[in-house]
Amino acid sequence: MNKRDFGLYLIITNPSVSYRNIAETAVRYNVKYLQLREKDHSDREILLAAEEIMSITDGTETRFVINDRADLAYICGADCLHLGQDDISLSDAKKICGRKVSEFGLSTHNLKQVREAVRQKPDYIGFGPLFKTTTKEKPDPVTGTELIREAIEIARDIPVVAIGGINEKNLRDVLNAGAKNLCMVRYLMENIYFERKVKETTDFLNNFGI
Repeated sequence: MNKRDFGLYLIITNPSVSYRNIAETAVRYNVKYLQLREKDHSDREILLAAEEIMSITDGTETRFVINDRADLAYICGADCLHLGQDDISLSDAKKICGRKVSEFGLSTHNLKQVREAVRQKPDYIGFGPLFKTTTKEKPDPVTGTELIREAIEIARDIPVVAIGGINEKNLRDVLNAGAKNLCMVRYLMENIYFERKVKETTDFLNNFGI
């Protein structure tokens, strides 16, 4: 396995289980990234959730990620900050976070954005939505699996994380398209058997050579 291939990337959005359960599961199954994306929460709620999650992930292989907010990432000492297309620039985020945040990810939704992201040199790039998703109120146009291979080729040595409507029914199609890193937000977060589904997914990825 290439060092840039890490498999499952977990995003916390409206979960059916507790933050503690999610964090413990992420650590147990060596999930490299665990992102907190609760857009309807107050700043205080986000920081309290971050404190609880990081009490479990600190010192492990699981990197804690704050979504969108460079200021909150700095305050809580997150390992990583993930930025969307409408957020502040990566360069400005680095000015705010300084050395306190060590990794940065960027979301992209088309190949033009992937090329621009590569120029900025993030630690990883998110690409999608591959399929229809209800996770976001205003989702970007669906890319399908056709473009993920091109996105990976454009990104070269920067890991690309496939996202958007991925579940057990289309997971193999995503992997066959060349993806080595992926998110399954609704499929995992809305499942009361969260830990079992994470284990099944990581086992499947391991059997696939990831």
